[in-house]
Amino acid sequence: MTRYPLLIMLALLVLVWLTDRLLPTPLHLWWLQWLGLALLLAGVLLLILAAGLFRARGTTVDPTRSPDVLVSDGLYRLSRNPMYLGMLLVLLGFALWRDAWLALLCPLAFFLYMDRVVIPREERQVSARFAEQFEDYSRRTRRWI
Repeated sequence: MTRYPLLIMLALLVLVWLTDRLLPTPLHLWWLQWLGLALLLAGVLLLILAAGLFRARGTTVDPTRSPDVLVSDGLYRLSRNPMYLGMLLVLLGFALWRDAWLALLCPLAFFLYMDRVVIPREERQVSARFAEQFEDYSRRTRRWI
């Protein structure tokens, strides 16, 4: 499962839901719940658009496979990892929407795991494949935002 960030996100969504059900910590701030819903929807949209750009460029979205093309245009001009950013927004938004403050540990755990384990591994793989092109891209584009 460690090689499938989407499954990690889904597992953490279930954990957010369980945390909300078993250990509720509501603040009852309606505007934060609406912000959470907006972040959730923005994350889904970002994830769909970023994955769609990979497909349009003819490369895989499967993180276990080596990419065929270095995608550095569109959303990828702003972030090297808009799919993971979308997943993070989904987790953050879901926790806020559910008014589950304790569950905010889930998006934090996702961010730390992706930033320290998954992304560095993927960047080594992409760097090995696209060397100078990836180095130039990394210099001009941030990892997250």
